Amino acid sequence: MFPTCLIAFAGGIPENDEERNDMEGVIACRIQCGNVACGMQWLERDWEGAEVYPPMGFSMRLEEEELVMHAQREASASLKPGSRGGEFTPLLWKYDVAEFFLRDREVKPYMEINLAPNGAWWAAVFDDPRVDHPGFDAAAMAVRSRGQCNDLRWEAELHLPLVTLRELGWTLEGLHASACVVLRQKSGSYRYASTSMQTAEKPDFHRPWYWPPVQIQM
Repeated sequence: MFPTCLIAFAGGIPENDEERNDMEGVIACRIQCGNVACGMQWLERDWEGAEVYPPMGFSMRLEEEELVMHAQREASASLKPGSRGGEFTPLLWKYDVAEFFLRDREVKPYMEINLAPNGAWWAAVFDDPRVDHPGFDAAAMAVRSRGQCNDLRWEAELHLPLVTLRELGWTLEGLHASACVVLRQKSGSYRYASTSMQTAEKPDFHRPWYWPPVQIQM
């Protein structure tokens, strides 16, 4: 089992010259021991470079045999009608949602996890961008999630068993990650932001080659 450790989004080191060229300016992840409050990182600019206010907060941590993903914002939330905390729920991305993307350095499939402000969640595994990995039942994962929201703020958390990553052939030493957010506006339009490189002409979170490595420091 692992002690409680934090993932802080800080500068990373590309693995090769090609990645170094592609990842210039990328924000990387580093797992550090410490207090969870110290591990909160804030997205303050969206894909277009406009200010996100209030900013979007993320943290990730290892807690024994779980990878714990946390998101919060000091604002009211747009929720999918009928969604409930702890339930597997498709199409959360049409409303306010935190999105966590994970991949292994050596193994091709990557995972997308959506976490709504009320704790509803959804996940999928892809072989290539938006190409489903056959035979993986994300709804059957032993995920625990919760969330709470009101007119002033929202906060949600999801616990993913590390055994799920091992079943995909992943290792923590090879883990790469990105945290993102979709914010639905009152007009019905959307804003997008990501901790990894925001250089595509249109917002696109499904660019695993830009997700920086997680470094475990005990």
